[in-house]
Amino acid sequence: MSDSCKRPVNKGSVRAGTREERLCQPGGSWTILVIDDETDVRDVMVISLEDAGYRTLSAPDGETGLRLLETRAPQILITDIKMPGMSGLEVLKKAHLIRPETQVIVTTGFADIKKAITALQYDASDFITKPVDDTTLHLALKRAMERYQNQKELADYTRLLEQTVLNQEKILHQEKMMSLGRLAASMVHEINNPLSGILNYITLMIRLVEKPGWDGAGQNRFKEYLTIIHQETRRCADLVSGLLQFSRKSSLQFKPVDICELIEYSRMLCNHRLELADIVLKITCEPTIPKVLGDINQLQQCVINLIFNAIDAIEGTHPAASDSMKEPSLTARPAGRIRIKADIEDADHQVCIRVSDDGKGISPGDLPRIFEPFFTTKQDGHGVGLGLSTVYGIIEHHNGTISVDSEPGQGTCFTIRLPALDETTKTKESNS
Repeated sequence: MSDSCKRPVNKGSVRAGTREERLCQPGGSWTILVIDDETDVRDVMVISLEDAGYRTLSAPDGETGLRLLETRAPQILITDIKMPGMSGLEVLKKAHLIRPETQVIVTTGFADIKKAITALQYDASDFITKPVDDTTLHLALKRAMERYQNQKELADYTRLLEQTVLNQEKILHQEKMMSLGRLAASMVHEINNPLSGILNYITLMIRLVEKPGWDGAGQNRFKEYLTIIHQETRRCADLVSGLLQFSRKSSLQFKPVDICELIEYSRMLCNHRLELADIVLKITCEPTIPKVLGDINQLQQCVINLIFNAIDAIEGTHPAASDSMKEPSLTARPAGRIRIKADIEDADHQVCIRVSDDGKGISPGDLPRIFEPFFTTKQDGHGVGLGLSTVYGIIEHHNGTISVDSEPGQGTCFTIRLPALDETTKTKESNS
């Protein structure tokens, strides 16, 4: 054993299962495979390792050793570099393919130092020269154990990070599906209106065709009805196409995005929900606003989410607006107003999207927590509190920021800031 593992350990000062204890108690977990064609050398090394408390495996050649490596999974492999048949370097290369986590120590004579250096270049943990003494052996083992532990912890951390990213993607998808459900519910009404009109015009066209003495005026009306049917059918197709595009689960694609088009497309998908709630949406978008680099699907999800939040806030202020089964109001005064304004802040060269409403506002106590996951002020059944945290995550992933200004009874304004796409970035994007 190395000196650090021989010294007494104060059990009161070291927690069970700490890194030092794992490295200093080999008998509990460490298995070492020894490969050497010389029986005496192999046996002496095995005895030394077992006396130190390690579990051991041994093999007289590389092929036998690799089979043991595959079936028994030792954490450390010690191999002679010069053996008949399969050399230690070949064992090293194949061992990394079979068990990448296993640490390989090579033993060599002074005449084979160059081969030992080559072994290090092939990611051997260490090399020791023959004859092998216990001090050198256990020092090499200690370094190999530390290296094994470091790589294992890194692999565990990487898996945890990958799982975290996967969970975040699931949350994003869950929130997107919730938005999709709300869009689909309102779009049933949106599509029903033009379909009813289409059926009525088809009935009129059939009557025209069946009417005896079909004259020029009848033909003109027939063409007029066809034009209306075409327009209404195209309207239905656009709505369904937009819904399908929004629902499509695809990998992120960062491309130049026209913010004005994105906002208008989001309005189209939310239009009937706005009409049912008798809410006016006003869009102000500067025509010279530069594009941003982003995933259009995710950015659209953000805008739709903020529109839905604004509708919910207005419905909470004006109960009449929350009756989703009523027909849109024909009165001059709407239940509420939402405004979306997009412009450029020249000082920071950022595109700003402001979504404001005249709803009930947010209380000062809730404002600091508004972007926290699972925080919601809505009633049960009206959301799980993932919407704004999802928006926050998406905007942050786009190197942007989102902020909120609100006072109870004075409405709310969310401001998204995204880096504007300059000519240099456009050139890079077009060349990628």
